[in-house]
Amino acid sequence: MKLIFSLILSWLLTTVFAGADDLEDFSSLKDSRPNVIFFLGDDQSRFNHSTYGHPSIPTPVTEAFAKESLVFENAFTGQAICAPSRTMLYTGLYPIRNGCFMNHTQVRPGIETLPTLLGKLGYSVILAGKSHVSPDRSFPWSQRFSPVPKPGASRKWIPLQEIDKFLTNPGDKPFCLIVASEFPHAPFMEKTSFSPEEVVLPPYAKQSEAAKKEATHYYANVEQKELEFSALLELLDKHKQSEDSLVLYADDHGLERGKFTSYDSGLKVAFMARWPGRITPGRTKALVSFADFVPTVIELAGGTPEGFDGKSLLPIFSGQNARHHDYVYGVTVNQGTLGRHVFPQRSIHDGRFHYIHNFNTLEKLSRDKEAGKEFNFFLQKGAARYPRHREEMLFDTQTDPHELTNIANNPEYVKIKDDLKAKLFRWMKEQNDYLSADGPIPFLETKERFTLDKFDERNPIPPQYRGSLKGQKINPHSATQAR
Repeated sequence: MKLIFSLILSWLLTTVFAGADDLEDFSSLKDSRPNVIFFLGDDQSRFNHSTYGHPSIPTPVTEAFAKESLVFENAFTGQAICAPSRTMLYTGLYPIRNGCFMNHTQVRPGIETLPTLLGKLGYSVILAGKSHVSPDRSFPWSQRFSPVPKPGASRKWIPLQEIDKFLTNPGDKPFCLIVASEFPHAPFMEKTSFSPEEVVLPPYAKQSEAAKKEATHYYANVEQKELEFSALLELLDKHKQSEDSLVLYADDHGLERGKFTSYDSGLKVAFMARWPGRITPGRTKALVSFADFVPTVIELAGGTPEGFDGKSLLPIFSGQNARHHDYVYGVTVNQGTLGRHVFPQRSIHDGRFHYIHNFNTLEKLSRDKEAGKEFNFFLQKGAARYPRHREEMLFDTQTDPHELTNIANNPEYVKIKDDLKAKLFRWMKEQNDYLSADGPIPFLETKERFTLDKFDERNPIPPQYRGSLKGQKINPHSATQAR
């Protein structure tokens, strides 16, 4: 008996002290105040990276960077479109909560953002490259370096000269440098060195020769982004920032069957973190979110992150935790875009199962018709764009990573679906979402050129519906204001 007790006591002491060592490692990252450099690509799906398994995409720079980094297998943005994704990254809040849940719209008044939050902790916060967040007063960058023209490129490049100048004399403060590329976003390069035979398209894409030929020009844009990232890494080496700085790589969201949707091809992103001597290179399946970035850098800077939708990644960086979030969420709002229509989606992901709820489908409108509800042209028009979409979609991303088979109606998965659905609608209520399970789908106020009832070549609506929504649109911020 004494021997058994002694062995148990020895095991307990070993466990406690091992935990203490782990905690010490984690604590050592807090208030370490490193320089932070974050490179952000534009319109590149996680699936379009050799690091994540693509056989032919030209991503040698990110692949080499990944070998020196902690690579996140399950990283997500909250909305697959430029402004909402970036705003989420810079606020630590999901799009509905921060107010920017349509493209080309502003954050809610009073929302504090990365430059303000880190500025209070003594950091300089610089944006170099693409912005696509507004209003300017809500994003008071310490310095702002605009993209620059580059001969032969289809888009402007990151401002390497300005970055070089800054790194030569960054000042006495630690800094957070956001380097936001415009690549591989369209327009694509006219000249390409790639051939259609090299192209490998995802299984949900058209496998035509024309599609592969178009993809060669997308590959050329990916190559431009890789050249930019390589040039940035060289500058970090030149200015001796590579060894002591936390360097992050991510893309804002996916493109094909990704942008403007809630599929993994839109929301699931490449995300990598390199910090020599502090982060052990490898791969993690921890479920993480763009909302985690702000809490992470606040904790690195010595602050206490409070009130965010995300939480600090330092326990993941240190290896103390293997898990992070239980769930991440997705938002899709197609009002306020060039292809303006009404097809809102919300989603929840547990790292394996992904549940998507489509609020305006032909299936739902058919039920409404049977119930005697009045026909609405704009709802019908939006639903008709997605004739194969069911109201509920569930995917097992472990066995079906490209989300080709909807198992929502499979009796074997009913419990999983119902549980995820309940948690999704609970989260929506917490976020003050303007949508609910059985409520109406409102029409949102947008900029004039994105108005649903405005006629133009992109929106050829019949005469009787032009201007017909006057007085029926609601203010997005008012509709989602905390109550």
